[in-house]
Amino acid sequence: MKLFKFIFPVFFMVFLFLSNHHAHASPVQDQLKTSIDKMLEILRDPSLKGEEQVEKRRASLRKVIDERFSFAKMSQLSLGRHWKKRSDEEKKIFIDLFGQLLEETYISKLEAYTDEKVVYVKEYIKKKKAQINTKIITETIEIPIDYRMYNTKDGAWLVYDLVIEGVSLVGNYRSQFDQMLQKDSYEKLVEDLKKKVDN
Repeated sequence: MKLFKFIFPVFFMVFLFLSNHHAHASPVQDQLKTSIDKMLEILRDPSLKGEEQVEKRRASLRKVIDERFSFAKMSQLSLGRHWKKRSDEEKKIFIDLFGQLLEETYISKLEAYTDEKVVYVKEYIKKKKAQINTKIITETIEIPIDYRMYNTKDGAWLVYDLVIEGVSLVGNYRSQFDQMLQKDSYEKLVEDLKKKVDN
C-alpha cells in the first residue's frame, strides 16, 4: 500500500514558518508561534540531542504537537462520508491509530530540521476558520504551505489541514481512504493503519 507517502517529505516543516515574523500577529499566528517556539527550543536543546535522548525528546515534541493539531478533526475529514458509518468505538480507535501515524511520521521528519528560512505570506480569517499561507525557503526551492485552522469553544486555534504545494493533506487522505474502502472493508483499512503504526 502506497498510503502516506505523498505529503510527508515536507510535512515536518509544519510548525517552522513563523519563527522570524512577529509584527501585527493575529491571535491565530500568536498561538501557532507559541507552539513553534516550544518545538524549536526542544530541537535546539543540547540535553535532548542524540539517540540516547530520543524517547525524552520525542515525548516533549509529542506534547506540543498534541496541543496544536486536532487529530480528531483530521481523522473525521479524512474518512469523509465513511465517518458517519462508524460506531463511537470505531471512531475512537481510528483517531488513535491515524493520529499516531501522523504524529510519528511528523516527528521523524521534524528531527531532520536544519533551520530552513520561512516567510509568512498572508492570512485569511473568517469567523471560526482561518488559513495562513506561508513559504518555506530551502537552498534550492520554495515550498508553499497553507495551514487551515479552526477556533474551538475555549478560544484555541487548531490545525485541521495542510495544503502543501496546492495539495490538501486531508483531501489526499480522503481520496486514498475512499478508494480503499470501495475495494476492501473498513477492517482492512484499520489493519493497514495498525501495520503502519507498528512499523
